[in-house]
Amino acid sequence: MAANPGPQKHMVDFDLQEALAQPGCAICRLATRDVSRYLQSLLALVNDVKMRQELRMSGGLCREHAWQAAALGSRLSVYILWCDLVSAALGGLQHAIPRPRDAGQGGCMVCRRHAKATGIYCDVLVRHLERGGLRGDYAASAGLCVPHLWFAMTRAGAAAKRFLLETERSNLERLQADLQEVIRKNDYRFHNEPWGPERDAWRRATAKLAGENSIRMTD
Repeated sequence: MAANPGPQKHMVDFDLQEALAQPGCAICRLATRDVSRYLQSLLALVNDVKMRQELRMSGGLCREHAWQAAALGSRLSVYILWCDLVSAALGGLQHAIPRPRDAGQGGCMVCRRHAKATGIYCDVLVRHLERGGLRGDYAASAGLCVPHLWFAMTRAGAAAKRFLLETERSNLERLQADLQEVIRKNDYRFHNEPWGPERDAWRRATAKLAGENSIRMTD
Protein backbone atom coordinates (compact mmCIF):
# COMPACT_ATOMS: atom_id res chain seq x y z
CA MET A 1 0.00 0.00 0.00
CA ALA A 2 1.46 3.37 -1.00
CA ALA A 3 1.68 6.40 1.29
CA ASN A 4 -0.18 9.65 0.62
CA PRO A 5 0.83 10.61 -2.98
CA GLY A 6 1.15 14.34 -2.36
CA PRO A 7 -0.56 17.50 -3.56
CA GLN A 8 -3.19 16.79 -6.21
CA LYS A 9 -2.65 19.01 -9.23
CA HIS A 10 -6.30 20.08 -9.51
CA MET A 11 -6.37 21.22 -5.88
CA VAL A 12 -3.16 23.26 -5.83
CA ASP A 13 -4.73 26.44 -7.25
CA PHE A 14 -7.46 26.46 -4.62
CA ASP A 15 -5.00 25.58 -1.85
CA LEU A 16 -2.72 28.48 -2.79
CA GLN A 17 -5.53 31.01 -2.85
CA GLU A 18 -6.78 29.77 0.53
CA ALA A 19 -3.29 29.78 2.06
CA LEU A 20 -2.58 33.33 0.90
CA ALA A 21 -5.56 34.47 2.99
CA GLN A 22 -3.98 32.96 6.13
CA PRO A 23 -1.21 34.47 8.29
CA GLY A 24 2.40 33.87 7.27
CA CYS A 25 4.12 32.37 4.25
CA ALA A 26 1.72 30.38 2.09
CA ILE A 27 4.43 27.99 0.87
CA CYS A 28 5.50 27.20 4.46
CA ARG A 29 1.88 26.58 5.40
CA LEU A 30 1.12 24.28 2.46
CA ALA A 31 4.38 22.31 2.58
CA THR A 32 3.99 21.86 6.34
CA ARG A 33 0.43 20.63 5.89
CA ASP A 34 1.52 18.18 3.19
CA VAL A 35 4.34 16.85 5.38
CA SER A 36 1.95 16.42 8.30
CA ARG A 37 -0.41 14.39 6.13
CA TYR A 38 2.51 12.35 4.76
CA LEU A 39 3.75 11.56 8.25
CA GLN A 40 0.26 10.51 9.29
CA SER A 41 0.16 8.18 6.26
CA LEU A 42 3.53 6.67 7.19
CA LEU A 43 2.39 6.12 10.76
CA ALA A 44 -0.77 4.43 9.51
CA LEU A 45 1.32 2.04 7.40
CA VAL A 46 3.60 0.61 10.07
CA ASN A 47 2.90 -2.92 8.85
CA ASP A 48 3.89 -2.06 5.28
CA VAL A 49 7.17 -3.94 4.69
CA LYS A 50 8.27 -1.82 1.74
CA MET A 51 7.78 1.47 3.59
CA ARG A 52 9.69 0.26 6.63
CA GLN A 53 12.53 -1.00 4.46
CA GLU A 54 12.73 2.38 2.72
CA LEU A 55 12.77 4.12 6.09
CA ARG A 56 15.61 1.91 7.32
CA MET A 57 17.59 2.38 4.11
CA SER A 58 17.28 6.16 4.36
CA GLY A 59 18.71 6.13 7.88
CA GLY A 60 15.45 7.11 9.57
CA LEU A 61 14.03 10.59 9.96
CA CYS A 62 15.83 13.86 10.65
CA ARG A 63 15.51 15.40 14.13
CA GLU A 64 12.63 17.74 13.24
CA HIS A 65 10.53 15.13 11.50
CA ALA A 66 11.26 12.40 14.06
CA TRP A 67 9.85 14.61 16.83
CA GLN A 68 6.94 15.65 14.63
CA ALA A 69 6.15 11.99 13.94
CA ALA A 70 6.34 11.19 17.64
CA ALA A 71 3.85 13.97 18.37
CA LEU A 72 1.47 13.03 15.56
CA GLY A 73 1.31 9.28 15.65
CA SER A 74 -0.33 6.76 17.92
CA ARG A 75 2.01 5.50 20.62
CA LEU A 76 2.02 1.97 19.20
CA SER A 77 2.83 3.13 15.65
CA VAL A 78 5.79 5.14 16.90
CA TYR A 79 7.03 2.23 19.05
CA ILE A 80 6.94 -0.12 16.06
CA LEU A 81 8.84 2.22 13.73
CA TRP A 82 11.37 3.28 16.36
CA CYS A 83 11.99 -0.37 17.30
CA ASP A 84 12.74 -1.07 13.64
CA LEU A 85 15.17 1.86 13.42
CA VAL A 86 16.92 1.00 16.70
CA SER A 87 17.43 -2.55 15.39
CA ALA A 88 18.90 -1.13 12.18
CA ALA A 89 21.21 1.16 14.18
CA LEU A 90 22.36 -1.78 16.32
CA GLY A 91 23.08 -3.80 13.18
CA GLY A 92 25.12 -0.92 11.82
CA LEU A 93 27.14 -0.66 15.04
CA GLN A 94 27.86 -4.39 15.08
CA HIS A 95 29.35 -4.14 11.60
CA ALA A 96 30.82 -0.63 12.07
CA ILE A 97 28.64 0.59 9.19
CA PRO A 98 27.21 4.11 9.52
CA ARG A 99 23.59 4.85 8.74
CA PRO A 100 23.06 6.03 5.12
CA ARG A 101 22.44 9.60 6.27
CA ASP A 102 25.63 9.62 8.39
CA ALA A 103 27.57 8.46 5.34
CA GLY A 104 26.11 11.22 3.18
CA GLN A 105 23.64 8.91 1.45
CA GLY A 106 19.88 8.50 1.53
CA GLY A 107 18.35 11.21 3.69
CA CYS A 108 15.14 11.80 5.58
CA MET A 109 12.14 10.63 3.53
CA VAL A 110 10.00 13.41 4.94
CA CYS A 111 12.57 16.10 4.06
CA ARG A 112 12.47 14.85 0.48
CA ARG A 113 8.69 15.01 0.59
CA HIS A 114 8.85 18.56 1.96
CA ALA A 115 11.18 19.63 -0.86
CA LYS A 116 8.87 18.08 -3.47
CA ALA A 117 5.77 19.80 -2.08
CA THR A 118 7.62 23.12 -1.86
CA GLY A 119 8.63 22.86 -5.52
CA ILE A 120 5.09 22.07 -6.64
CA TYR A 121 3.49 24.96 -4.77
CA CYS A 122 6.21 27.44 -5.76
CA ASP A 123 5.93 26.49 -9.43
CA VAL A 124 2.16 26.95 -9.46
CA LEU A 125 2.42 30.25 -7.60
CA VAL A 126 4.97 31.78 -9.98
CA ARG A 127 3.02 30.52 -12.98
CA HIS A 128 -0.07 32.37 -11.74
CA LEU A 129 1.92 35.52 -10.94
CA GLU A 130 3.55 35.44 -14.37
CA ARG A 131 0.10 35.51 -15.99
CA GLY A 132 -1.29 38.09 -13.59
CA GLY A 133 -3.34 35.66 -11.51
CA LEU A 134 -3.35 35.64 -7.71
CA ARG A 135 -1.56 38.99 -7.62
CA GLY A 136 -4.33 40.61 -5.60
CA ASP A 137 -4.37 37.67 -3.18
CA TYR A 138 -0.59 37.79 -2.86
CA ALA A 139 -0.45 41.57 -2.34
CA ALA A 140 -3.01 41.29 0.47
CA SER A 141 -1.07 38.48 2.16
CA ALA A 142 2.05 38.50 4.33
CA GLY A 143 4.00 37.32 1.28
CA LEU A 144 6.63 34.60 1.36
CA CYS A 145 9.36 34.02 3.89
CA VAL A 146 12.79 35.04 2.61
CA PRO A 147 14.00 31.45 1.92
CA HIS A 148 10.90 30.66 -0.14
CA LEU A 149 11.03 34.05 -1.83
CA TRP A 150 14.49 33.36 -3.21
CA PHE A 151 13.51 29.82 -4.10
CA ALA A 152 10.47 31.10 -6.02
CA MET A 153 12.60 33.74 -7.75
CA THR A 154 14.88 31.05 -9.19
CA ARG A 155 11.83 29.48 -10.84
CA ALA A 156 10.03 32.68 -11.90
CA GLY A 157 9.91 34.45 -15.25
CA ALA A 158 10.62 38.16 -15.63
CA ALA A 159 7.07 39.39 -14.87
CA ALA A 160 6.62 37.23 -11.76
CA LYS A 161 10.11 38.10 -10.53
CA ARG A 162 9.44 41.82 -10.90
CA PHE A 163 6.14 41.51 -9.03
CA LEU A 164 7.74 39.51 -6.21
CA LEU A 165 10.58 42.00 -5.85
CA GLU A 166 8.29 45.01 -5.67
CA THR A 167 5.79 43.39 -3.31
CA GLU A 168 8.34 41.91 -0.94
CA ARG A 169 10.33 45.15 -0.81
CA SER A 170 7.19 46.83 0.52
CA ASN A 171 6.54 43.97 2.97
CA LEU A 172 10.08 44.12 4.32
CA GLU A 173 10.05 47.90 4.62
CA ARG A 174 6.86 47.72 6.72
CA LEU A 175 8.36 45.00 8.88
CA GLN A 176 11.54 47.02 9.31
CA ALA A 177 9.49 50.05 10.41
CA ASP A 178 7.70 47.92 13.04
CA LEU A 179 11.01 46.59 14.36
CA GLN A 180 12.44 50.09 14.54
CA GLU A 181 9.33 51.23 16.42
CA VAL A 182 9.84 48.50 19.02
CA ILE A 183 13.47 49.58 19.43
CA ARG A 184 12.38 53.21 19.77
CA LYS A 185 9.79 52.39 22.43
CA ASN A 186 12.44 50.60 24.46
CA ASP A 187 14.13 53.97 24.91
CA TYR A 188 13.27 55.30 28.38
CA ARG A 189 12.01 58.55 26.81
CA PHE A 190 9.23 56.74 24.92
CA HIS A 191 8.55 53.61 26.98
CA ASN A 192 5.20 54.92 28.22
CA GLU A 193 3.76 55.12 24.72
CA PRO A 194 1.07 52.51 24.00
CA TRP A 195 1.97 49.47 21.93
CA GLY A 196 0.42 48.92 18.51
CA PRO A 197 0.72 46.19 15.87
CA GLU A 198 4.51 46.37 16.22
CA ARG A 199 4.26 44.34 19.46
CA ASP A 200 4.64 40.99 17.66
CA ALA A 201 7.18 42.23 15.10
CA TRP A 202 9.83 39.90 16.52
CA ARG A 203 7.63 36.88 15.75
CA ARG A 204 6.77 38.11 12.25
CA ALA A 205 10.43 38.92 11.55
CA THR A 206 11.58 35.48 12.69
CA ALA A 207 9.02 33.82 10.42
CA LYS A 208 9.89 36.14 7.53
CA LEU A 209 13.62 35.59 7.78
CA ALA A 210 13.75 31.89 8.62
CA GLY A 211 10.36 30.44 7.62
CA GLU A 212 7.25 29.65 9.62
CA ASN A 213 7.34 27.57 12.78
CA SER A 214 6.13 24.17 11.56
CA ILE A 215 4.98 23.17 15.05
CA ARG A 216 2.73 26.22 15.39
CA MET A 217 1.32 25.68 11.90
CA THR A 218 0.24 22.13 12.70
CA ASP A 219 -1.37 22.98 16.06
